[in-house]
This record gives sequence, C-alpha cells and structure tokens, in this order.
Amino acid sequence: MKLRISHLNCIYVFGLALLILVAGPASSALALSDSAGLSPGDSDCYECHAETGGEASPVIDRAHLEESVHGSLECVACHTDIFSVPHEKELNPVSCSACHEAEGDKYLKSVHGSAFSKGDPDVPSCKKCHGDHRILPVGDSRSSVYPINLVKVCITCHADKEIEARHDLPEQDIFTAYENSVHGRAIEEKGLIVAAACNDCHGTHEIKPLDDPGSIGHKSNVPAVCGQCHTGIYEEYSESVHGQAVGSGIEAAPVCTDCHGEHTIAKVTDPESGVYSKNIPTTCSAYHDDMELAAEYGFAPRRYATYINSYHGVANKFGLSYVANCATCHGVHNIRPADDPLSTISKENLPRTCGKCHPGASENFALGKIHVEPTKENSMGVYAVRKFYNWFIGILVTCFVLYAVLETVGRVRRRYANQGQ
Repeated sequence: MKLRISHLNCIYVFGLALLILVAGPASSALALSDSAGLSPGDSDCYECHAETGGEASPVIDRAHLEESVHGSLECVACHTDIFSVPHEKELNPVSCSACHEAEGDKYLKSVHGSAFSKGDPDVPSCKKCHGDHRILPVGDSRSSVYPINLVKVCITCHADKEIEARHDLPEQDIFTAYENSVHGRAIEEKGLIVAAACNDCHGTHEIKPLDDPGSIGHKSNVPAVCGQCHTGIYEEYSESVHGQAVGSGIEAAPVCTDCHGEHTIAKVTDPESGVYSKNIPTTCSAYHDDMELAAEYGFAPRRYATYINSYHGVANKFGLSYVANCATCHGVHNIRPADDPLSTISKENLPRTCGKCHPGASENFALGKIHVEPTKENSMGVYAVRKFYNWFIGILVTCFVLYAVLETVGRVRRRYANQGQ
C-alpha cells in the first residue's frame, strides 16, 4: 500500500511539472526567477524588443547594442527599475552617473547640468550627446562625440532657432563663422581631428559660463587652452608683456582671442583676419589708444595716431600689406618692454629689426624717435614745423579767399560802372 502511494506521488509531481512547462514556459521561468530573487535576462527583453517590436515596445537593434561600450552589460544594469517582464510602461530615466560618477558630478555643475536639474527639456543630456544603446568609444569615427562629429552634435541645439528663442543662447552667426574658420575647415574639409572643436575650448561635461573663473573659456584661461595645441607660441606669449600681465591677474590685457577672434579665427593671410598685416594697427589700437588703460597701466597712449601719420602708417592705410606694422617692430607673441635685452625694439636689437626691411641699417636707426607726437615735450622740431605750416597754410588760404572776394567785388563794380556809361 505504501509503495502504491509513493508511485502515485511521483506521477503527480511529474504531471504537474509537465503541465507547467506546456502551459507557459517563459512566464513560469520568470515566476520562478522572481521567487528566487533574480532579474529578467536580456533574452527576456528581446522577447518584446526584437525587430518585430511596435510602438509600445521600441525595437532595439541587438547588433548595435553588442558593439557599444556597454555591450557586455545586461539590460537591467542600466534599467534598474525593471524587476519583472512585462514591466511598467513608463520607466525612470537611466542614471549614467551611477557608474560614471565623476562625469556626472562635473555635468551637474555645468550650465547644461544646472538647467537639467531644473527640468529643462531642451538641455543636452548624456543620451543626446552620446546616444543610447549604441554608445561607441570617443576614438571610434562612428561615435557621435568623435571630434569630426562632435561639432554637428553641438550645433543641433545651438543652431535651433526655436531653442535659441527660449533661451539666452549666443547668436547663430558664430556657428557659421566657426564652420568657416581655420579650425572648422580643418575638421570638415581635411578631417584633422587635432583641430580645435567645441569641447576643446568650452569643455565637455564641465561646461561653465565664460565669466566663471572656473571655466576653461574664461579669459584668464584662454592662453593655456590654446597652448594645448600651440605649445611654442604659448611659451613665447607667457614670457611677453601681455602674458605676464594676464598671469598677474590683469583682465584688461589681451589674450589669443582678443587678437585672433574666437569662432571667427582666420588665416593670417586672410584680409578679414584681425591679424592680417593691414589690420594689425587697428587691432592693437583697441588697447593702445585707450587713454584710460594707458593711464591705469602706464603705457604710452596714442600709438595708432602716431603710427598712421608716419610713412609706414600712410603706406599701410593705402593698402601696402608688406609695410612695417606694430608686429613687424614689436614682435607678435614675444612682445617685451623696450628696456628688455630680448626685446626686438631695444637699442641693441633695433638696427637688426629695421634691417629686415632696410638692409644695411646702422645704429643710427636707433637714435631717432619712432612714435613722434607733434608736441613741445615729445618733439620740438616737429611741433615747430607743424605750427609753421598750420599758420602758413591758414594765412595763405585766407589771403586767397580775400583776393577772390576783392576780385569778385571789383568785377561787379566795373560791370555796373560800364552799364552806367
């Protein structure tokens, strides 16, 4: 009797197991997994999100996911609020910072992260820049954040007129200007991934307002940022009067962008460039003709006026691009005080500097004044000649006008006298 009962028990258990397998293997497995505290596997997710998925179940390309940097992760590693299948229709946004903590902290402190925390739907998130299921390494040319592709990602938002209208964004002209700049064309036309893109100057996850000293785009940080690529020039600039002034905290001192521009950087040979030979005097005069700056920092004012009235200045004004300008004499990135032995305009070096255009220049070139002002204090000779010509020409013109008036009056009087006869 006991033996018969044991056999019946075995048959009952076997039949029950068979019934479960036939009735619903997937749901039974999930039920057993849930009861054992396990999460759904990728194969469970692809039951709904395969290529035959619909609007309710977005299609996930398994090949794309597997080739991404997260290809080795399970779906639930990112979608942490999925505990069973089917899951809730509305899932929580994936928190990338759960794994990428350092990047997440930087992002939340940035202009984008600050807006994201306030619920701004326009702000770029991890997904908008990097993608979602097909996140590729930065060094992969197919990645959305690969240097050649990154500019297009940024422009997606910054060239959107509707987004611009809702936010205080820079004018869209600067993005067109960047595309036509030396950096933009180097990336777009030549594929030079070493050329400066948006993130090189503004940062990646830690983008901050330009007036924030912590921003890499802040004026005080611009030389070092440009120096990451232009190393030799940065070393020269750092030792110059401008570089030393910036290093000591003088914000009025010019940095790279003040002379070359920001998004509009053009070749030195481009007539539209601020450092084109004909434009250099105007570029420099923005600072060196500022009387308040001259008084505050003790440099000589009216440099543009004294240059433009010289032979070199007149020739430059009429379009001779090869004539001497500020940079020809003072240097470009290596500008130093005149009393510095390394300065190109020191008394010892001036003949050699002038000799670049005037072969055989002797020490006499260093004797006369360069920026001559027609004042008693600066140059009595020029002042006297200028005064003489002012008076002489004034008197001559006055006499000519007086002669013309007297001659006209005389003619009129003679005409009336002849008519009376």
